[in-house]
Amino acid sequence: MQERRFSMSQVTLKHGVLSFTDVMVSGLANIGPAMSLFFGAAFLAETVGKSIPFEVILAGIAILTLGNTMAQFSKSIPSAGSFVTFISRTFGAGLGTASAFVIVVGYIIAISGVIAVLGGWVSAILSRDLGVHVPWLVVMILGSAGITWLLLRGVKVSSFWAIVFFFFEAGVLLLLAGAILIKGGAEGISGMPFNPSGASMEALATAFPLVVFMFVGWENSGALAEETANPRRNVPRAIFSTIFIVAALFIVSSYAAVLGFGTGHIDLMAKDEAPFDTLGRQYLGPLRVLVDLAGLTSIVATIVAAGNSQTRILFHAGREQLLPAVFGRVHGKNQTPHVAIYTYMGVATGLALLLGLEFDANTCYGYLTTLGTIPLILMYALSNLALPWYYLKVHREQFGFIRHLVIPVIGLIILVWPFWQLVQPNQEWPLNLFPWITGGIVVAGIFWTRYRLKKHPQIAEKAGSILADSHDS
Repeated sequence: MQERRFSMSQVTLKHGVLSFTDVMVSGLANIGPAMSLFFGAAFLAETVGKSIPFEVILAGIAILTLGNTMAQFSKSIPSAGSFVTFISRTFGAGLGTASAFVIVVGYIIAISGVIAVLGGWVSAILSRDLGVHVPWLVVMILGSAGITWLLLRGVKVSSFWAIVFFFFEAGVLLLLAGAILIKGGAEGISGMPFNPSGASMEALATAFPLVVFMFVGWENSGALAEETANPRRNVPRAIFSTIFIVAALFIVSSYAAVLGFGTGHIDLMAKDEAPFDTLGRQYLGPLRVLVDLAGLTSIVATIVAAGNSQTRILFHAGREQLLPAVFGRVHGKNQTPHVAIYTYMGVATGLALLLGLEFDANTCYGYLTTLGTIPLILMYALSNLALPWYYLKVHREQFGFIRHLVIPVIGLIILVWPFWQLVQPNQEWPLNLFPWITGGIVVAGIFWTRYRLKKHPQIAEKAGSILADSHDS
């Protein structure tokens, strides 16, 4: 295997291979709207009842405040390091190094849950539709190996397939929503799902973290900046376009789903282990199989798109020596961060396998994605804190009171809500362990930072210096 070997400051990814459309749809694929709805609908119906679309609108507004933060940073310092670069350039190498450690661990934990559900979903389809029984852990390992191979072929190739899969899942969601609305649902068309009075504040708070997690992946564009043409222009556009499009898709699909079961029978949706499969059988007839396929393509597209963007963060942290330099290596032929890809996919698959020996695939998905979301919320919050500080320090003449201060502060306040729901005391096992595990990750990141900066003091001088703007117009 060929590998580039030269000074870390010369190691780069393949510039300009991704267009605005590539980056935007890759973000949409990373979110995996079909997967998010399929596995989250029953819980949302149980907590907020018929007000699911209203809850989605609230979460969409919250995500837009975060999107503003990444867009404003990307206009100034587009980088494969994404949040790590933003934090490093604002607060220095110490916090940047700790952030690199925390966010990489968080992303790996979260994607391991999606890898687990890939095995569970395919195994269930084979058993239900074809009568073929294959253990889900076997399917998971084979699927993970195939996706790793695709990621290694290059960002353009893997992004193409992520985009194809996304358009298929989006098409199926819209087809199902259209069929439900045309038939008038179970009880006729109603505006009740948009009425906030349908759920208590406590219920909205309980469901909010899950809906925020449903949007995770919107930040995909930021980490692809180095491989994007004209990143200062295209990355911010892609971020906002991704959030608006997926929010619209979530709203339409959740609204149709509520009407499909009926606002007066939302309890049936809450009790259904596969509510969208039920809707498919009822409203699509023989085309119900498309729902199963949409779930599969959504899961695969999520892993591929996440693998593309999140391995770039690991690669960038290695390139700047915030993490071991081996992660900053680039394959000589495909110009892909192959060590980062092998590590990311290998550790995530191993973690899913470890939990899979004790729990089923859906349980693994719920636990791992919840746990992985907590460090990500911390990084979102830290980035919101960094934005006004950075612009006042580096670009004071460009500082805008609304976009660089008011909106980040609003986003920071909003993040307190889902974070508290995830870490509050007296939760059931193993959820009660998650705050301690997250604390352990943060402490490990602090110790790693002290070790790294003591061994490589030059890191403090160049943190965040390798940017994707060498050919930005």
